[in-house]
Amino acid sequence: MLICTNDGWSPLNTASVKGHTDIVKLLLEKDPNVDVCTNDGWSPLNTASVKGHTDIVKLLLEKNPNVDLCNKDGCSPLYWASNNGHTDVVRLLLEKDPNVDVCTNDGWSPLNTASDEGHTDIVKLLLEKDPNVDLCDEDGFSPLYMASTRGHTDIVKLLLEKNPNVNLCNNDGCSPLLMASRKRHTDIVQLLLEKNPNVGICNNNGWSPLNTASVKGHTDIVKLLLEKDPNVDVCTNDGWSPLNTASVKGHTDIVKLLLEKNPNVDICNNNGWSPLNTASFKGHTDIVKLLLEKNPNVNLCNKDGCSPLYWASNNGHTDVVRLLLEKDPNVDVCTNDGRSPLNTASDEGHTDIVKLLLEKDPNVDLCNKDGCSPLYWASNNGHTDVVNLLLEKDPNVDLCNNNGCCPLYLASKNGHTEVVKLLLEKNPNVDLCNKNGWSPLNAASVKGQTDVVKLLLEKNPNVDLCNKDGCSPLYWASNNGHTDVVNLLLEKDPNVDLCNNNGCCPVYLASKNGHTEVVKLLLEKNPNIDLCNKEFRSPLSMASQQGHSDIVKSLLEKNPNVDLCNNDGFTPLISACIHNYISIVQLLIKHKPNIDAQTFDGGSALYFSVNSGNLDITQLLLENNADCDTCGPSKQSIIDKIKNDPTKTLDKYKQNCFDSLIKNALPRVADYISKKSVDYVFDVEAGSSPLHIACFTGRIGVVRCLLDHNANINISNENGTTSLFFACELGHEDIVRLLLDKGADTQMCRLDGKSPLQISIDNGHTSIVIRIIVTDYMRK
Repeated sequence: MLICTNDGWSPLNTASVKGHTDIVKLLLEKDPNVDVCTNDGWSPLNTASVKGHTDIVKLLLEKNPNVDLCNKDGCSPLYWASNNGHTDVVRLLLEKDPNVDVCTNDGWSPLNTASDEGHTDIVKLLLEKDPNVDLCDEDGFSPLYMASTRGHTDIVKLLLEKNPNVNLCNNDGCSPLLMASRKRHTDIVQLLLEKNPNVGICNNNGWSPLNTASVKGHTDIVKLLLEKDPNVDVCTNDGWSPLNTASVKGHTDIVKLLLEKNPNVDICNNNGWSPLNTASFKGHTDIVKLLLEKNPNVNLCNKDGCSPLYWASNNGHTDVVRLLLEKDPNVDVCTNDGRSPLNTASDEGHTDIVKLLLEKDPNVDLCNKDGCSPLYWASNNGHTDVVNLLLEKDPNVDLCNNNGCCPLYLASKNGHTEVVKLLLEKNPNVDLCNKNGWSPLNAASVKGQTDVVKLLLEKNPNVDLCNKDGCSPLYWASNNGHTDVVNLLLEKDPNVDLCNNNGCCPVYLASKNGHTEVVKLLLEKNPNIDLCNKEFRSPLSMASQQGHSDIVKSLLEKNPNVDLCNNDGFTPLISACIHNYISIVQLLIKHKPNIDAQTFDGGSALYFSVNSGNLDITQLLLENNADCDTCGPSKQSIIDKIKNDPTKTLDKYKQNCFDSLIKNALPRVADYISKKSVDYVFDVEAGSSPLHIACFTGRIGVVRCLLDHNANINISNENGTTSLFFACELGHEDIVRLLLDKGADTQMCRLDGKSPLQISIDNGHTSIVIRIIVTDYMRK
């Protein structure tokens, strides 16, 4: 009978929890120990009580068990029956006179849990045993607190008959009245008030029942509380009074009730917000009207310096503004940032409010801390009607903010045509620039605001006025491709050769960015088409580099210097060859450029076309007498040039050569190069001819073309390497065959003594080895 499981469950305990009444009866006939508990402290009576097995509880009680025996959580049979609403079990247990105040480890008594769960009949039974009605759990929750919070009206009524402490608060300082007020349990509030509780008692955050009901909008409860004459000005720890919380939430009826008690209407929260300020901020017109009847301080500002009028103006609450203005507030009172009501209304575009404010003759030039006036904001944001109203008050139209931006500049920049039109009627300074030298015309031109530009030009501004970077209106319009703006500006005869601080002129920018129509317009004004920027890049050079063939064509009609090169020695022809623009190469060749011109590092147009593997361009250049034997400079020559140029380094030069060769090579060749060092590529290119490069990269069509134009087949580079050597090294068998057929010398060795045959052997190109041996034999 006493044999238990490893968890301590006896047969009696198991039968009790499962509700097997007949088995319990049989077991009890053997007089077992009815108080034997599981390892967690559960007795048979406890398990039967938690499950509500009434008949089993009755059988167990006949054996006089310990009715107060608790499990490890401190839960007694009476606790569990009370918690779970097992009324008949509670009745049976109470007949054995248990300790009705025995609490769980968390401090929960049977009465507390029954009150929390709303088991009215059980509460009634427990109260007949005179429990401690003020017994609280570890969080300070009393039975009355729990019933008031949950809204169990009948239980509250029963508890109050036992005269509990109605002011007993939980650990957070919340009383039953506060919780009932918060949860809108009106009947419970009424019952509690009959016991004359302290209606002004606050929780740890300073919230009173009145404040809580006011913020929640519980009008009926506020009415009940006010009948007890509480302190209507008692504030939370954050300084919120009942009137303030009701005002911010828009509870008009509650505000009306509170005002009947003559509260302090100017009492502010910790951030300086008064009831009038919060109601004005939210746009609660009816509340503002009620508050104003009590003559509050209409100029009272919060800690940020924001007045009620400011907030109503900022947020577009027209009716509130109208009500406030009837009280003659200071319309120029500013926030800590210097923003007046007129300033913020103008910024937000609240036309009706601006109209109302202007009737009070405010300072229309009053600026915020950044120097922004009402007209500034309205112009910036395109509020045409507001601008119109402000201009009727004759403001300073040239008043600038701290960055020197005037209203006309902002309206022009943002394309607010109608605003610009209105401002120009007041004859502003059309050349007034901001701190970075931007004029209204410049700002409109950069953005392509055609209609604005047209209006400004009617006022004869300085069309050549540049910003601090030296950029003129024509510069920006040309750069950004605003054709119509360029057309308008050119009618005013600007300096078409005016350059910015980097030496870039309008035609250069239009050519660079591919604005064909703009280039055509500019060329009609006969600009200096050879005008270069600080890097000596000309319009033709940039158009050729970017592939704008139509622009190249237009520029060439003006007979520019086709050989003008930049700081790195790149001519228009070389740039076009690098980027494979054959149509541009064709156009340039017709104008007889120096076809063999070389860059800083010795690359010619032919060299770059060969490097790119472009057969068509290579053929075109050779047909126009390009020198196919022009070799690149020696390593020492490159090193010497780099030493004299602080903008270049040898390491960077080598890396560029390495990257370029990989980029233009066939996949197999690129893979071979990638396993080598940058110094290897430096050696390959030093003193190499176009034929060297073509043989190295494996471009057989280009090799054939060069040979057809009598390229020197046996020319060697700085290291003594021949074209045949490169073809053998890389394993280009078709090129080796072609070179051998053309009589390439197989005996010419590199400076280190290595021959084409030896490099073929080293790299495992067997078929090439055989071909060279056979060729040498046949030549003998």
